[in-house]
Amino acid sequence: MVDVVLIVLSALFGVMIIVASIYFMVYYQHPQDKWVAWLPKFMVVLGLTLAAWNVFVLPLDVANQNGQIDAPGAIPMAPITLGLNLASVAIFMIGVPFTMFYYEGEDDSDESDEKKKSSPSQVGYALKWLIPTLIFTGGIIGLMYWQLGYAQIQVRQFTGTLQVGFDLTKEYCPIKNGAPTCTSTPGYRYPQVSWIVYTVALISLIGWVIFVVFGGAGLVVLPLDLIQDFHHRPKPITAAEYGERKKAIGQQSELLLEVGKQLQEDLKQAARGGSRMNRRFRQLRVKENEFRKDALILEFHYRRLEASYKQQGGNILMQYLSFIWGCCSAVISVCWLLHICLFLIPTMFGGVSFSLFLNDFFAGVSPIPFIGTAFYALFSFYLLLCVIKGNSKLGMRIVFITIHPLRLGETMMNSLLFNVGVILVSSLAVSQFCALAFSRYAKYTASGYLFGVQVQKLKNMQYVYIGFVCGFLGVAALMIGYTIYKPRSKQRENRMNFKW
Repeated sequence: MVDVVLIVLSALFGVMIIVASIYFMVYYQHPQDKWVAWLPKFMVVLGLTLAAWNVFVLPLDVANQNGQIDAPGAIPMAPITLGLNLASVAIFMIGVPFTMFYYEGEDDSDESDEKKKSSPSQVGYALKWLIPTLIFTGGIIGLMYWQLGYAQIQVRQFTGTLQVGFDLTKEYCPIKNGAPTCTSTPGYRYPQVSWIVYTVALISLIGWVIFVVFGGAGLVVLPLDLIQDFHHRPKPITAAEYGERKKAIGQQSELLLEVGKQLQEDLKQAARGGSRMNRRFRQLRVKENEFRKDALILEFHYRRLEASYKQQGGNILMQYLSFIWGCCSAVISVCWLLHICLFLIPTMFGGVSFSLFLNDFFAGVSPIPFIGTAFYALFSFYLLLCVIKGNSKLGMRIVFITIHPLRLGETMMNSLLFNVGVILVSSLAVSQFCALAFSRYAKYTASGYLFGVQVQKLKNMQYVYIGFVCGFLGVAALMIGYTIYKPRSKQRENRMNFKW
């Protein structure tokens, strides 16, 4: 019997996600992008919506199954889940890159000669870069599917004469007249999976790498930075102190201004000299990334100075709310670390978990309407916040990572697109990670079957996911050690020590 109430609530919730995505785009966009750049805006809303749906499909699946093998809600969750994953892959591989190239095509033509641009339109410029990438990626996926597109299913083979009352569910052969009635042999079967599932599994590996590196780092630095930002919040200063600090910032800004002019000229010369893949151009791109990071640091210190003097310390209410969120974030991070150690790691290695931990918690609060979904959303979306935070934190330390900060009312559309791409591909990893971490809570679900049976059982992939989960814990441990070794006062983003 179809659960009409569940379907109506799911539809309303889906519409609310679309509205929230539109509000996110409107409030974060730069004033220069208002009433223009409609294609990037559509892609931002679509990407954010798909990312949220990827995460929320698991609690919908749980409500649809209601802990039973046959779904009483009668919603076809398997094709819905697979369809959302496939749509996310398409947007990540085609939609976001095409839109970024399209949006930046005109700016790119300004950097080089008119002869340099071979395509007369932004669409042609975007396709020029996108099509070869898709051909190469499709060839790699096709070759891997041809060679490795099989699931590895462990089975047990029984050989012997069929006896009355023989129980095939047991892993042993019964003894009759002093001899076993059959022989039992363990082995494996290798059924081929569909190309759709295999494509989703391969592309989601990109999300897993991002999730492991940035999510593991963000799990530690997100609560820590929120608490430390409150402790080191802007304090009221006098006019004399304001003038002295502003003078120092002005000197640094003049230095960066000269460096920026020279760097721009060098990039033009390198682009005229030949291919953009030459060594000189790549070195200048690395320097450009470093320059942008220093510019962001300078802007950060200028904003703090303005808050200290003109706002006399800033909005104290928002600072305390940020501190409270930092404390809550610390609790959530500790809960995630404990859950991974107590439940996820033992079960992935084939052992017995020490505790069901968050599975028991979610199962306990699920009977209360909306409460179970709210807590699941809190823990799952927190992982996406950790990915964004880890990206910005590690980006200040790794030279080849370009920073695209999200700032309220000041985020250019290319930065929004970049972050949406990261969020979208990470949502695939987060949804799969949650299906593993909450496997007892999500039993009999289509999400658990898709990832726990098909994707995770792909040939040679089981150990890859074990490595990802262990790597997630390892990155978090490294970040704890790093923050102890290099405290806030020594971190790059908290110092104006530009080496140009």
